[in-house]
Amino acid sequence: MQSKRRIILTNLVLMGILAALATGIAIGVQSTLSSRIGGLIGNFKTGVLMNTIGGLIAGLIFITLLVIKGKGFWQTSGTVIVMLIIAGALGIAIITGVSFSMQKAGVAVGLATLILGEMLLSIIVDAKGWAGAPPIPITWPRILGLFVIAAGIYLLLPKKG
Repeated sequence: MQSKRRIILTNLVLMGILAALATGIAIGVQSTLSSRIGGLIGNFKTGVLMNTIGGLIAGLIFITLLVIKGKGFWQTSGTVIVMLIIAGALGIAIITGVSFSMQKAGVAVGLATLILGEMLLSIIVDAKGWAGAPPIPITWPRILGLFVIAAGIYLLLPKKG
């Protein structure tokens, strides 16, 4: 029984890793497009328009699921609505920042630095248990991991010829 549980857990972790890899690739594609579009029409306009188009697509998905699942499926608390509004507003800032930073630093350095920023905050969130999972303490290996990412960013920086 214990062996079967371990196999299931391992498969779930592997699925999570593969989903994260696929998501990372999607972020890389979106960041490249965002940088390109930002160079053509401006970073802020890119952030607003990209989120508007994403919102329209999400709206179509919402309406489709509303028809299929019914309105009870979408009922949620006011706290969740507030968190959704904050996260949606952050989306505009994120796309704007990605568009700007990728143009200035390049996609590889920009994405690596973006990941470093995510990791810095994530270690704090994990330590406090704010994401709903049990707290994961800040340890020296985790801090060292941040330094490894920072070293990777340094190595990715374009060298002047």
